[in-house]
Amino acid sequence: MRKIGALILVAAVVMSIASCYRHTFNLGTGAPDGRVAYKSWHPHWVFGIVGDKHLDLKAICPSGNGTIHERTTFWNGLVGALIGFIYYPTTVTIRCADGSQSKLELTEEQAARIVTDPRFLDLVQEFAPERRAEVQVALQGFHYARVRGAEGMTARSR
Repeated sequence: MRKIGALILVAAVVMSIASCYRHTFNLGTGAPDGRVAYKSWHPHWVFGIVGDKHLDLKAICPSGNGTIHERTTFWNGLVGALIGFIYYPTTVTIRCADGSQSKLELTEEQAARIVTDPRFLDLVQEFAPERRAEVQVALQGFHYARVRGAEGMTARSR
């Protein structure tokens, strides 16, 4: 019976020393695969009750979209085990979205297919309802120009 109790105690100690924990926080839409903008150890004192670095997240991720990973690595755990529960570090990594826009090149036919799709006006209504009338006028001009262009092509081909 004593051997089983000792075995359970040893297993618990080994598992607690080897275990790691992790927290993940998203800012805005997050950026789990974004560029690493910050990576550092953060100190935690007296069982993690006292102290932690305060970071200016707007300065680190100007786009407002980022992901913060805080975890205990093997090295953090080793340092914490050697020093005791007075000082226990974690590793904080912040990944940011760069806020840039993607380039998209469309042919004239592809653009025409998008704007002439009936669902296009529904999307305009959903995301920019104040611009729907302006888009409708632009589409009428677009349709007129396409019809005139087709008539001109027919006349030239004769």
